[in-house]
Amino acid sequence: MSFVKHLIDSVGSASSAGDEPLEKPDPWKLLDIFSRLMNQSIYVADFSRGEFHYVSDHPLFLCGHSAQEVKEMGFSFYEKIIAPEDMPVVMDVNENGFRFFNTKHPEDYREHCYLSVDFRIRQEDGSLVLITQRLVPLELSDDNRIISTLCFVSPSQASGAGNAVIQNLMEPFQYEFNALTRRFILHEQNQLSGREKEVLSLCAKGDGNLAISNNLNIAESTVKQHKRNIFRKLGVRNTSEAVYYAISNRMV
Repeated sequence: MSFVKHLIDSVGSASSAGDEPLEKPDPWKLLDIFSRLMNQSIYVADFSRGEFHYVSDHPLFLCGHSAQEVKEMGFSFYEKIIAPEDMPVVMDVNENGFRFFNTKHPEDYREHCYLSVDFRIRQEDGSLVLITQRLVPLELSDDNRIISTLCFVSPSQASGAGNAVIQNLMEPFQYEFNALTRRFILHEQNQLSGREKEVLSLCAKGDGNLAISNNLNIAESTVKQHKRNIFRKLGVRNTSEAVYYAISNRMV
């Protein structure tokens, strides 16, 4: 029996569909599944109306509310959950990030870009949680301005609020937000050596210096030197920030 036939026959209900064409899956249901698999909050925002078309049931972004309650509140929900101290930088990032998407590059370039920003949101018990929000353009107007976006919210590994980048997944550089000039500045990512990438990948798996040295058959002091080089090239201060940077920028 061929693998394909075995695969199809293994799903007993597949044959019951007959010749009728299958209906396309509900896109919101797909986002529900993706939210659970990735353990992230996901929502779709309509900036032309200040509304949420979709909000997942993941609790991080909801901050104690139901998904339906968040949809009913619309964009006023942001004012309820974003820490007041972080609101100015979020507004600056959004304003200048949207200007980048609206005016800087053609549509086929922006399809590979996302806007990421770290800020704190207030949970139901009053505690503040630092999150990373990644925003991907979904729909553009006739004059190429953003109408709607797909947003992913996950716990941040950054040291504090205000980190913001626009990343093109097809190119080895990103635009970093400068809070002083209130502009996104082109920053070419320093290329890591092959050995440094290996060390960073093992760090992302949770390995300590001794485990990495045994895995790569190098001295523990060499591992520490590689990590110092990684920190310097990525502009970070510790392993957690290096792993966060690497995962955010698809380096591992």
